[in-house]
Amino acid sequence: MKKTITLFLIFLSLQNYAQCWQTISSGLDHTLALKTDGTLWAWGDNEYGELGDGTVVDKNQPVQIGIATDWQKISAGNNFSLAIKNDGTLWAWGYNIYGQLGNGNIINQHSPIKIGTATDWQSISAAPGLTGGHSMALKTNGTLWSWGNNLYGQLGDDTLTNKNQPVQIGTDANWLAIAAGSVHSVAIKANGTLWTWGWNGLRQLGDGTNVDKRIPTQIGTATNWKSIDVGYIHNFGIKTDGTLWAWGSGLDGRLGLGSTSAAAIPTQVGTDNDWAKAIAGAEHSLALKTNGNLWSWGKNESGELGLGTNSTTDIMVPTRVNTNADKTLISAGRDFSLVMNSDGFLYATGLNVAGQLGDETNTNKNTLTPVICTSLGVNEFGVTQIEAYPNPVTSVLNIEFTAELTNIEVFNMLGQKVLVKNVNANTTQIDMSHLSSATYMVKVYGENVSKTIKVVKK
Repeated sequence: MKKTITLFLIFLSLQNYAQCWQTISSGLDHTLALKTDGTLWAWGDNEYGELGDGTVVDKNQPVQIGIATDWQKISAGNNFSLAIKNDGTLWAWGYNIYGQLGNGNIINQHSPIKIGTATDWQSISAAPGLTGGHSMALKTNGTLWSWGNNLYGQLGDDTLTNKNQPVQIGTDANWLAIAAGSVHSVAIKANGTLWTWGWNGLRQLGDGTNVDKRIPTQIGTATNWKSIDVGYIHNFGIKTDGTLWAWGSGLDGRLGLGSTSAAAIPTQVGTDNDWAKAIAGAEHSLALKTNGNLWSWGKNESGELGLGTNSTTDIMVPTRVNTNADKTLISAGRDFSLVMNSDGFLYATGLNVAGQLGDETNTNKNTLTPVICTSLGVNEFGVTQIEAYPNPVTSVLNIEFTAELTNIEVFNMLGQKVLVKNVNANTTQIDMSHLSSATYMVKVYGENVSKTIKVVKK
């Protein structure tokens, strides 16, 4: 039986179409993603319109949001979403009961709406947790802004009053990085100092107390903080020396410190100094090292750690996920994880009841599962037919083109390249007889064109 795939030719002047996904952001139970062509995509839970496709219907595969090709930054939160376009404008959609969209009311929005008229927004962070409902943003002039739920002072404006429009926090203009937790906030200034505020009942502010703070409060005296990430009630920071630090709730081993105890101040995770990125999910954590190795720890009941097992046993310390050292980007939702590698392949693992994994199913996974780049961009044109058969294949896969292509690469589900073949014709055969029975991704290249198809080897 032949399988026919429609392939769109892309005409690029300077480089080949190399990868599909550019960046990702996971909220409570949904994910936003940008493709390399600047288009916006989303999948997962959509109860409040947080996907932005004008509906409240869940999606278990990526769907394009509108037709704009100028999206730049994204942040997915607790049933709401934030984004910035290339022109510096701010956009929001989804759940809005606390005013977290910033549009001056508390009405849910099912499609992206522009917030205000400012064109100097630089970065954004949407609160991720079940009780999360506030937003943070930085402008290009280094000023800090926040809005939404302020029950515990998480906005940082020295009040407990919700705000439904962005308000500037203080007058400082040297803020560098921001991260919104469920009901607390973390930030770094340009001088490398660390600041936190909001709810502190589980020591998540890192100041050694459990007292809430209504304004940004400096944590310690260190001036070498480089990056931060915040989950519901735990936090990670990486210093310029590559060391990883954690603080807040230690339940489920989510801090990676070898216990379930809370850390009231930033505490170093192990002794390694080659950490590049750390992400805090709800009750689990992910991290990348500078060599591209992926590590995970914490809760794993839904397979969110990607270790090939669902277990109620907490993973107390960072544990390496497979052996493929090519990961470049990570994101974590409530009970699921997303990982991208250097070839532009996107993978997901964990809870999938609302389509959080984007793999066209609603079945939980405990290993990294591909999120297919379902469509090419809106600027593509010209149609070429590819026929790949038989699929499933036992030994030889036949591929027929109506345009000449240059080479073919075959990847396993871990993203490892297992076969390469150069092609200078319209028809070729790939011998897959030596490969194990499994599902593979076959990536086909030509001049200014690439396409990935899924093939099952029997």
